[in-house]
Amino acid sequence: MEAIVADIPVVAIDPHVGPGDGVPTVEADSFGGAVSAVKYLIELGHRRIGFVAGRPDLRSSRARDAGYRRALADSGIPYDAEIVRVGFYEQDAARTAALSLLESPRRPTAVFAANDLSAIGIIEVAREIGLEVPRDLSVIGFDDVLEASRMSPPLTTIRQPMRRLGAAAMSLLTTLMNGEEPPERHLRLATQLIPRATTAPPRSSGQR
Repeated sequence: MEAIVADIPVVAIDPHVGPGDGVPTVEADSFGGAVSAVKYLIELGHRRIGFVAGRPDLRSSRARDAGYRRALADSGIPYDAEIVRVGFYEQDAARTAALSLLESPRRPTAVFAANDLSAIGIIEVAREIGLEVPRDLSVIGFDDVLEASRMSPPLTTIRQPMRRLGAAAMSLLTTLMNGEEPPERHLRLATQLIPRATTAPPRSSGQR
């Protein structure tokens, strides 16, 4: 696939595929953000950290999965498929995944969700089965959607720089429309950890 389709410049934001298809791309650093999220939970003292992944066909989801694994490996924590589920970036699917995860005999003390909607679904399920967030379960999301700061308790998350993503995409597109070659055709912007109230050190128990 070429960067020009029917003589119209194209820029992909948060692309489905890799940079090898020729289309210029702008995306957030999903891998680095996931590493930051999981390392933050580890720094709080968590060792049994679950993961509710996104859509397997999306590059951002695969990068967040890889970041989750890297953070565990860097801290000497073995990857455990028993505490990993797929939520497809959807709140209802994440609720189903969370129920399976949190009702297991050795549930995690913390969960990293691949997006905020999934994190919100996990918190809802935790409350429904009698778990208090963050006393019994820490939860961290990804995106920093508007609801993240307004929910109770406010959600700890990884912020994507949405305005800068849009501005970078427009700048790249304008360069292409002017018939010029941009300095970089694939931009990856840094994310930011936003600590709020859904994360805390784990309680002293055999669940750690």
